[in-house]
Amino acid sequence: MHISNPIVFSIVGLMGQVAMGGASATATKACQEISKALPSRVSFPLSITYYNEAREYWSTVLRDLKPACVILPESALDVSAAVTILNKYPDVKFTARSGGHDPNIGHATVQDGVLISLGKISGTTYDRNRNVALVKPGGEWNEVIAALNKEGVTIVGGRLGIVGIGGFLLQGGISFLSSQYGLAADNVVGWEIVTANGTIINVNAADQPELAVALRGSGSQFGIVTQFTVRAYPIGKVWGGMRIYDESKADAIFKALHEFVPYNLQDKKAAIITTNIFAIGGTRAFIMFYFYDGETPPTTGPFADFLKIGSIIDITKTQTYPELLKSNGFGASLLNSRISFRTLTLPYIANNGAIYAEISDKMRDITKGFLSNPFKLTSQCSVDFQPLSSIVGQHTEARGGNAMGLTGSDPDRLILEIQCSWSDKNDDDIMRQFSIDLTNWIESRIPVWVGGEYGPAANVYLPLFMNDAMADQNVTGSYRDYAKFKALQLQADPQGILRTRTGGFKY
Repeated sequence: MHISNPIVFSIVGLMGQVAMGGASATATKACQEISKALPSRVSFPLSITYYNEAREYWSTVLRDLKPACVILPESALDVSAAVTILNKYPDVKFTARSGGHDPNIGHATVQDGVLISLGKISGTTYDRNRNVALVKPGGEWNEVIAALNKEGVTIVGGRLGIVGIGGFLLQGGISFLSSQYGLAADNVVGWEIVTANGTIINVNAADQPELAVALRGSGSQFGIVTQFTVRAYPIGKVWGGMRIYDESKADAIFKALHEFVPYNLQDKKAAIITTNIFAIGGTRAFIMFYFYDGETPPTTGPFADFLKIGSIIDITKTQTYPELLKSNGFGASLLNSRISFRTLTLPYIANNGAIYAEISDKMRDITKGFLSNPFKLTSQCSVDFQPLSSIVGQHTEARGGNAMGLTGSDPDRLILEIQCSWSDKNDDDIMRQFSIDLTNWIESRIPVWVGGEYGPAANVYLPLFMNDAMADQNVTGSYRDYAKFKALQLQADPQGILRTRTGGFKY
């Protein structure tokens, strides 16, 4: 049979996969029972809806995993019904997915289990009386920010509009607004949650401060959040966008980056992401994402110093906040690749501005041989340097605290996101190993760097940032209050349903 339509071809391929493998009888039975309880909300293999949902991931790695069925709830009550039934089937794995941006296998995916897709639980409303936004987890930040902008407000959210909502808010969330208001999670004051046993609860930060702190950075270990209540802030037109630089500007960019990190104490409206890309033949380039909460950027200081560096592409301008986020995410939205993340938190070493070039040189050395292969032209890696000014911890503490343990006495730090993308499934292990090799090397160098400024006995707190982490990284184990949050999770989930049957980082 000749098949010319690629969609038909893909569905036929999917049918072959289902026929060859598939879910257990128990998983199938659970899906059927949920389907009876939620008519028209459950999609099974071979249906168009199932096919579309099974592919709704940013990293194509995750499209290889096939659930037994997909639940498409439209309310917290629907999620509750599904989880309640799943409690009757202790051998069936399940997970919830918000935007599908997390590239880690087993987090928002579940092979032969039950996928709860939150795409239809979406929408954002502004409560002017309380000055909060009621944000549902489905959709992406483009939609949230556009809806609130009509009211002249915004919330601390994603920097690329295509990023999903639920995982971002539950795992921490660095924003262009973080130097003004803290992490995204710090600004959540209420959670509507379906717990491990299917009960719907509402958590208010004022009434349950310990649980609120745990929810700000612990991921999905306390349940499936079906609505967030988030502080809102005024927003007008902003200045920003993207500029691209060739490798010759590396020294100037790293010098400006080093000077910028403590600068946020003086100018909280400025924000950047410095992305160092490694591509064909080990060539290096830079993408800078700029943000300034105002219609014109400053003309003096470290932010202005960045703008004096000559770029080869410049799409920075004055625009609305929704326009900026949509533009920032455009390139990533076109990426059709297998993707990995990995993270590390760097101390800011005031007397050593050379560490960024050291890291860049090391990543070039690690990847150059592979990227020089003419058959790997679509493969690339990047190291994102994300300033985490001490001012962020001050905002965190003022808002009650978060699981990551940021405080008002924090030093300046940077969060690294190491991202690789590729097309060949056979390269999965190789590409992930590049990021592992880099973080292993950096961890060996940090004592040397820190000792040079603080002395060999220095103990700098460097918690991992969950949003950017690889599945094998012990993120929660890096939190200073790990034991406290583990106890709270045990209290909320005494049977270990979320710890043992769902995806994500664990205590």
